Amino acid sequence: MIHPIWNFKRALILASVCCIGLPQADAQDTMVEGRPKTAAELGIMKGTPPSRTVDISAWDKGPDNRWAFQHISEFLHVANISRGSGPAVPLETAFDDLSGLEFKGHDNETLTVAEMLVRTYTDGFIVLQDGDVIFEKYFNGMTPGTRHLLMSVSKSVTGTLAGILVNDGRLDPTAAITDYIPEMTGAPGFGDTTVRQVLDMTTSIVFSEDYADPDAEVVAHEATTAWRGETAPLAKEGVYAFATTIEKNPSRPHGQQFHYASINTDVLGWLIERASGQRFAEFFSDAIWSKLGVDHDGQITVDYKGAAAANGGFVLTLRDLARFAQMVLDDGFYNDQQIVSSGWIDDIRFNGNNSAWKPTSYAETWPNGFYRNQWYVTKDDHGSFFAVGVNGQHIWINPTTRTVIVKYSSLPVSADKDNIVLGWLAMDAISRSFSD
Repeated sequence: MIHPIWNFKRALILASVCCIGLPQADAQDTMVEGRPKTAAELGIMKGTPPSRTVDISAWDKGPDNRWAFQHISEFLHVANISRGSGPAVPLETAFDDLSGLEFKGHDNETLTVAEMLVRTYTDGFIVLQDGDVIFEKYFNGMTPGTRHLLMSVSKSVTGTLAGILVNDGRLDPTAAITDYIPEMTGAPGFGDTTVRQVLDMTTSIVFSEDYADPDAEVVAHEATTAWRGETAPLAKEGVYAFATTIEKNPSRPHGQQFHYASINTDVLGWLIERASGQRFAEFFSDAIWSKLGVDHDGQITVDYKGAAAANGGFVLTLRDLARFAQMVLDDGFYNDQQIVSSGWIDDIRFNGNNSAWKPTSYAETWPNGFYRNQWYVTKDDHGSFFAVGVNGQHIWINPTTRTVIVKYSSLPVSADKDNIVLGWLAMDAISRSFSD
């Protein structure tokens, strides 16, 4: 049976998934028997010493990312995120093979979930319905104990963490960021912004996420987060110093329009550190990770000065991120405790600024939607909201059917919008299937 879904429009601006992609590797070199080759089949990091190593300048593109996304700590600096000493919360299972579930893809093409998982270079995929694991698959050598890079799904995790500080009064959304970061006083782009504008990415700054443009701000941004090695220009400066150099866009005031720019989340990470008085990884562990009952410690990449890449650097297992997403679905309550204020989850879901969304191309897909606290909110008929990262990382939450879906992928092109949207179509169809 083909389950009903709403009609996504293919016309999504590339910025909606964080960056512009680079050319894909030759398909003949990366495919076998109609599926992507695994990292092992590609021979990446095999041998002693390995004959094929990862290129630090392009580790996040195909085919190197088939290996790299599951081995971040082997070539980037990371901070550990302790799970604490408590027992893991068991995930109950009610398995149902969703592989054959059909849905409509692009151009009205009928696909199964299994076909989507192959086409979108899936590494791990899990579906929770009412808290139970319904469907769980691993590919490309990934296992339940393997950590995987979240890319910009990290932004939504960071925005959720900020809510704890807002709730206890240590971070005021209406305040100027200079109240917490005096180093931003006089900064051309961020010097006159508020915490709320950073949270919702309505800062009016000059920041391009076009990875194909060597002069784009995001290219320098990556270097300052230590994602391109020590010899990259600006690598020694660090991401916080870089944030103080961002220019203001004179064409509109702050707060008027949603403009996706990853540097906002790193400024939010800085605000979190100043408001909490702790380093980012330590505060995340104390406030959320050690309370969830996760199976494993997490990781987050850090720059050469130790600042966390809050915008894209979380490295977590599939099941543990599913626990986090279930906590969000359950209004911040999990493992018999209120971890994040229910008011903050309500703020994410209901208090966004649609007028800031309307001038952008995002409104072509979700006309009533908005971006709030680093989450995308569709305002569809099921109240779906989601997190997304380049190369196919996803959290999809459907409150109506109480469904959580997490997807890890290693798409060879960063902003492969067709395959990223295909993932959304499938996840929407899966979550809606539970209402039948």
